[in-house]
Amino acid sequence: MNDREKARKEMFDRVVNFGSDHAADFPTGSTAATRFANLKTISDKLVAASAGQKPGSATAKEVQFDALRLDLQNIARTASAIAQDEPGFADKFRLPGNLSQANLKTTAQTVLTELGKTGVAAKFIAHEMPATLVADLQADIAAIGTAASAFETGREAGIGSTATIGPLIAAGMKEVNYLDAIMHNKYNRVADKLTAWLSASHIERTPQKKKEPVPTPTKPQT
Repeated sequence: MNDREKARKEMFDRVVNFGSDHAADFPTGSTAATRFANLKTISDKLVAASAGQKPGSATAKEVQFDALRLDLQNIARTASAIAQDEPGFADKFRLPGNLSQANLKTTAQTVLTELGKTGVAAKFIAHEMPATLVADLQADIAAIGTAASAFETGREAGIGSTATIGPLIAAGMKEVNYLDAIMHNKYNRVADKLTAWLSASHIERTPQKKKEPVPTPTKPQT
């Protein structure tokens, strides 16, 4: 698994542990208990798929689209807050009703265009979004292109385990999305448990590798 996939696998495990720690809140047969069980099965399958993965295998593009979706959701949420004092501000940052990969890419390009306008990105950064907001979004879009090429290369080489990991990650995220809705409803007035859930379900962004500085050429001695 690559770093993005590992980050999601680690989050799945934290969520499963959260479900185990709070099992008394969710009786056997309840929707939440079923979702936790589904996620545990998915996590176990990821372990098996990762063990059979060949070195240098292709990056699952589903994971890259998941990262893009999370970034766009954070931007849309922040834009909605800003729009309380700037009516209409959020219009260009709304997520499409259909979160297909094609729609996400189109939305990302629209958002990048808006962020490129004078002073717009600064408004998001002032609300604690990273200073690398634009670069992060550009990196997500670029990673999708790289992942698509790698996926085709891996598919042609017959890398079965790699092809399995992407759908498993997507299935796991689907379970977490269901659980996120349930936890916000269940623990709406139980701050400590909701905080614990948010911590368990949080995905850390993979740090960007720093570019090595290009040495300044020296003039030859005369």
